Amino acid sequence: MSAYAAGIDLGTTNLELILLDLERFRVVERFSAPVRRMASANVYAFEQDAAGIVASVKELLGRVKPPLASVGITGQVHGIVYTDEALRPLSPLYSWLDRRGVEPWNGGTAQAILEEKTGIRLAAGFGLLTHYANRLFGRVPSGARRLMGITELVAGSLTGSPLSMTDSSILASFGACTAGGSPQRELLEEALPAGCIEFLEAAPPFSVAGTLSGEICPGGEAPIACPVGDNQAGFFGAIPKPEDACLVSIGTSGQVSFFSKEPLCPAGMELRPYLGKGYLQVGATLAAGKSYEALAALVKEIIRTSGGQLEDEEVFMLMNRAAGEAGETSLVFETTLTGTRQDPRKRGSITGISLDNLTVGNLALAAIEGIVRELAGFVNQDGSFGGLSYAALTGSAPRKNGLFAEALGRQFKLDVRVPRLDGAGFGAAIIGAVSAGLIRKTGTAEVIERFQAAV
Repeated sequence: MSAYAAGIDLGTTNLELILLDLERFRVVERFSAPVRRMASANVYAFEQDAAGIVASVKELLGRVKPPLASVGITGQVHGIVYTDEALRPLSPLYSWLDRRGVEPWNGGTAQAILEEKTGIRLAAGFGLLTHYANRLFGRVPSGARRLMGITELVAGSLTGSPLSMTDSSILASFGACTAGGSPQRELLEEALPAGCIEFLEAAPPFSVAGTLSGEICPGGEAPIACPVGDNQAGFFGAIPKPEDACLVSIGTSGQVSFFSKEPLCPAGMELRPYLGKGYLQVGATLAAGKSYEALAALVKEIIRTSGGQLEDEEVFMLMNRAAGEAGETSLVFETTLTGTRQDPRKRGSITGISLDNLTVGNLALAAIEGIVRELAGFVNQDGSFGGLSYAALTGSAPRKNGLFAEALGRQFKLDVRVPRLDGAGFGAAIIGAVSAGLIRKTGTAEVIERFQAAV
């Protein structure tokens, strides 16, 4: 009988579940469900329904028919959820896009106060900064006993027991530890005073968090791996040999990631732990696909005011076609519409406008070029990629529009490959299979290559 491995990706826009047949190297099923932003009176808030996400994951698992041999979980990081002792959510998911940490408070910000007291500056959206801001604002829910990410909430809900540990990739995303795994004790003591609330500790790579209840999935009792960050899971699934390539992901946000065996990182990039194998040097943008969506919303509004009516997908098709017809553009679109990690108050711009280039095609193409240009800005100034063979391009934006791959090839000056199996869910499924002992750690590259090559 084949062994079936499930991978769950808790994305910002969608939840996805992928089911792999490990014997035949094929995808058996894919399921998805939307994740929506909750309304808030606070403009800085970006909140999502934590309990609803758990319910959706359980519903997706309930559709799985083959007996599961393992489950891997990944998803959006940085964000936090408060729960009671029994793991019932007492708050929304305050996501990585939440900006309360840089909101004015008593003449300063939570970010500045935390930095002054600890010497550590956390970017807006990092979990411990969000929690620190909630403490200052008096918005920690009454009865909160545990603090965790959405991946830990889901994993604990599937095993029936709260997690005490998680992968260091997620702890680092909160600001709780360095890329090397060392706890940032001064920051932890300031943000999480002793006895205040239970937090997480680091688990060894490829650890098992518990087992899936048979009540949730007919083929239950499968080991569930400790959650892993979506950046690490995506890199793992897309690049079998990490020294060979960089990973570029363009979805809601954008990221470019390089593997390093040394704990070194260029200025402006983040160093992240990578499954005990080394580190990822990561340049992350806050908008990317969201910038293209903002332009699409403008085009849709213009069509509506002229008496027309197009669905979202029709607008994107119109823009993509017009951009392809434009071929090249002299417009310069800075796509930092929601700021940057270093400067969350920065905003975008469009320059180079003339009498003959202010068209839908030029705007769409300039947005694509701008999204890729922001990512290319993270590489070495001399354009060197340290002998990399190619760039692996993943994400929803390039799947829908081949112009992203063309722009990436021009600006990165590398061969561009689009993996057949795209997304962090695939990587999570393989990580879950390794954690359960279904795949040898030394054999993961061959397994991933066989899946990516399968027809």
